[in-house]
Amino acid sequence: MSARSDRTRRSSHRTLLSRILLWMIVPLFIMWTIGIVITYFISLNLANSPYDRTLASHLRLLRHEVEQQKIAQGIVLSGSARTVLAGSADETPIQWQILDANGHLMAGDARIPTPENWGYDIDAVRFRNAELNHHSIRMAYVWGGRDQNGTGFLAVVAEPSEARATLQQEILTGMLTPQLIILPLAAMLAGLGLTQGLEPLSLLQELMRRRKPSDLSPIRDDLAPAEIVPLIDAMNDVLQRLSASIDSQRRFVANAAHQLKTPLAGIRTQCELAMRERDPQELRASLQQLITGSQRATRLVNQLLLLARAESIDPNQARTTESLDLAALAEDCTGGWVQTALERGLDLGFEATGEPLPVFGNRAMIRELLNNLIDNALLYTPAGGQVTVRALTANDDVCLEVQDTGPGIPAEERSKVFDRFYRILGQQAEGSGLGLAIVQEIAEHHRATVGFLPPGNHRDPTSAGTRLRVSFPRDRTRP
Repeated sequence: MSARSDRTRRSSHRTLLSRILLWMIVPLFIMWTIGIVITYFISLNLANSPYDRTLASHLRLLRHEVEQQKIAQGIVLSGSARTVLAGSADETPIQWQILDANGHLMAGDARIPTPENWGYDIDAVRFRNAELNHHSIRMAYVWGGRDQNGTGFLAVVAEPSEARATLQQEILTGMLTPQLIILPLAAMLAGLGLTQGLEPLSLLQELMRRRKPSDLSPIRDDLAPAEIVPLIDAMNDVLQRLSASIDSQRRFVANAAHQLKTPLAGIRTQCELAMRERDPQELRASLQQLITGSQRATRLVNQLLLLARAESIDPNQARTTESLDLAALAEDCTGGWVQTALERGLDLGFEATGEPLPVFGNRAMIRELLNNLIDNALLYTPAGGQVTVRALTANDDVCLEVQDTGPGIPAEERSKVFDRFYRILGQQAEGSGLGLAIVQEIAEHHRATVGFLPPGNHRDPTSAGTRLRVSFPRDRTRP
């Protein structure tokens, strides 16, 4: 069933070659049809022009002959005029007539149809098509001639159109026959050329089919045409992101397996001890240890998930979320930690400039960044200490600061605390070593910088502890 549906899906998509040929042949056929119409009119003009010039010469000859005579006494053409109008042996004689101003026949062949709507423009030769005895004829007429008595007349000559039609057919045949031969040949050559031109796509397809599922290395483009290079670049970009995603998943699995081993082993040990205890007080203490161990494992799992989420964010899309006020977000987030700070005997405060601090980013991720900074500060600050969260501006940036009165971080350790699971030796506080790593990941996705500042400030220049600042680019779209 799946194979049949796959074949149906493939057949529903036309090949690139068929699409290109369709877009080539259909316009070519349309242009060829237009060319036939144009060729017809060109051939018609080519066939009429020499015959019309000859017919006009005969018309002028007839007019000249009549002007030398008196129409009232009858028209007698000279021998040379009769010879010219009679034509050669294989030609049909030219028929003629002389009409007065009212269109009445004065001399000549009465069967020639009278020109319709003929004007009185002197010496203006006119042409028209007509029928005589069910045969097509070509007429030429001119007004303005006067005989020896000064009588004005309209001279008309006519000849059959068969010779013109024959010439036109010969011209059409001569012009269209090469096209009928060249057009199919051009289509065949175009198809062959396209087939050869699309050969690199077939090679690329074969190369991709031969790849192992684990091979995510970039595709070579040294043999590809320039038109395919952007496609290969896009595929390489997808492969790079897929490789980064797979590496992130592998790191998460490895980190989770490594870090959860210890708390889970501790929980199991506490369970075994609790099962052996008979004293209710000791049993209660063991259960409390179980609760503590499960809380640590839960916190570790949450931080691992948060780190994996931060690593999996597409850097091209992480910032395309919303415009937000960093000061309002920091104040709201700090308020959520007040109860925890009171339980630990700490003074948690918030300071801001009182003006909006616009940034463009992911609200949930920036909140997690600040949560980890406050959590770390509360975790490593002894009871009775202070933790201060600040939202401020520095130069052209919008900044978040978290300062505590804890033991501080030695200068030589500050470059290492952003590594995963790194913890400073001698620290008694329980932690996973992931907080600042998460902060670093989220900051990088928002094009922010993280750095340590001297712990002293304008209120207490001699204060100890840690003062960490995250600087975001200001959102220029908001006032």
